[in-house]
Amino acid sequence: MSRLNLEQLARRPDLERYLKELGEPTRLGEALTIVGHPFAEPFSNDDLIELALEYGLPTSQIADTRKAIDATGFTTRYFSFLPGQETDIGRSLERTADIGAILLKETLKAKGWEDGFDIFIDTSAFLPTTINGMILDRLGINRVYSRSYRYACAGAVGAFIDCLSDPSLQDARIVIGALEPLSMVLDQSQFLSPSTITFPSIFGDANSFLAFSPSHFHLENKRILIQPDGGVIKLETLYNFSETPSEPLSIPEHYRFANQGENIFHHSPSGAFLEIPSPDNGASVSMDGMATGFFFGDKTTGVIIDLLKENGNMDMLKTLGHKNIIMHPASKPVVDRIAKLLYRGKYKYLEAPELPFLMDKARHSNGSSATTLNRWRYMIENNMIDPRLPMLWIAPGIGSAIAGAIGWINP
Repeated sequence: MSRLNLEQLARRPDLERYLKELGEPTRLGEALTIVGHPFAEPFSNDDLIELALEYGLPTSQIADTRKAIDATGFTTRYFSFLPGQETDIGRSLERTADIGAILLKETLKAKGWEDGFDIFIDTSAFLPTTINGMILDRLGINRVYSRSYRYACAGAVGAFIDCLSDPSLQDARIVIGALEPLSMVLDQSQFLSPSTITFPSIFGDANSFLAFSPSHFHLENKRILIQPDGGVIKLETLYNFSETPSEPLSIPEHYRFANQGENIFHHSPSGAFLEIPSPDNGASVSMDGMATGFFFGDKTTGVIIDLLKENGNMDMLKTLGHKNIIMHPASKPVVDRIAKLLYRGKYKYLEAPELPFLMDKARHSNGSSATTLNRWRYMIENNMIDPRLPMLWIAPGIGSAIAGAIGWINP
């Protein structure tokens, strides 16, 4: 493998500045290592208000806009691109590939895999699959099996579940790289009212890499549900779904489909892909905040309940408390709705209608597929993971895919 140093990888001054902020890798014993950094500037809720005013938000709407921002639960999001700045797609992808190479090199070093590894999976909501090869080329790596996952927020968890479910990969050295430069899809119009500022309030840049070998884990139950979400979030992707390979016989048994979900999903040895609707108005992204909250709150709860029933441990969440629930926190309203639905009904799966949101404390926003890895990292660093207890992984992604599993870290 090429012995490039980080200074050679940081081809732009704006990347060199962030190298000092990488910090220590996060480890959970021998089971996994996580390395990540947004490589972008933090924007607080007050900063968002200032941006909105700069872009034309009427001063009469400041109070309502602030309430809309605060309601998301996020206090910090990261932007490397701002609306009004000309975005060169080619240069932006080169920048993302540089970031990916930096984080991959750091991850392999932290894991002690500098002599080689076996599989590299890149995940993203919208990037082209060529980003995978661009990253490997920068490090001179050419003997690695590579795949791409493109089902938005559920991508990293889905890839993790698929790898753990493949008996042939038990001793493989695997790296999942979640790359999400989501500020590329920001638009000034999103900042002009309380109803449209939801997207930049919730979403921001995130990049997180996870290294593991499946032999360190055991999954008891798993499910990845593919079901059209009706376009509650529409996104212009840089991959063309119709051109992605499809081999239906390669789909693992733990995938489930509802409402003709088969029609929006392609799977093959080269990756897994969702067809995400494009906005009708020519914008890069559009979002119906209320519809998004209801859909993902309800459908994610259904997958969690199915996993608990299948596992036979209906009190598992009560036993765990606030530990080992590795959930994609789409927004605080979504997390709160899931908690309320789990608490309601004939059988209460929680002691109280509450689940930890955590992302305000972690100072990260929704970074699509990187979000669950960032939450997992925060939980490890703050003693919220107990390897002796079962774990629940759950992540919903627009399109939609909802990936969930119950399992253990092997002693």
